[in-house]
Amino acid sequence: MSGGVPPSSRARQRRSRIATTAAQVRRAANLYEKFTGHDAEEMGRVKVPAIPRVGVAIGTLDFIGYTTVRDGVQEKYIHKFKPADKPLFVVSPDGKQLFMVGGGYDFTERGIVDHTDPTSARSKRKARWW
Repeated sequence: MSGGVPPSSRARQRRSRIATTAAQVRRAANLYEKFTGHDAEEMGRVKVPAIPRVGVAIGTLDFIGYTTVRDGVQEKYIHKFKPADKPLFVVSPDGKQLFMVGGGYDFTERGIVDHTDPTSARSKRKARWW
């Protein structure tokens, strides 16, 4: 009888959730490897707090600074957002979480790339000639 019985709706949800998570892990590992030049390894897991439904808009982010290792060398980066691409700086109501919301940028093998950057693939797609 099992040949003609479809799986339950929960079985489908679970399978698709696992497939989606696995795809996200592969995509994240690929981005990490392209950016850092290192093989991706699972370093551990962290519990991520729930994202609040309400936030305090503080202003826009002019730049972001971070330290990372690329091709075996520790590097410090400061990305200055172009005016049209600045994300909103938002804080959780309890003041314990910080968020970059919106903005016009992608994180690629080059790091943060503003959409209005002339070398951005998005910028090239949006170009108009008169």
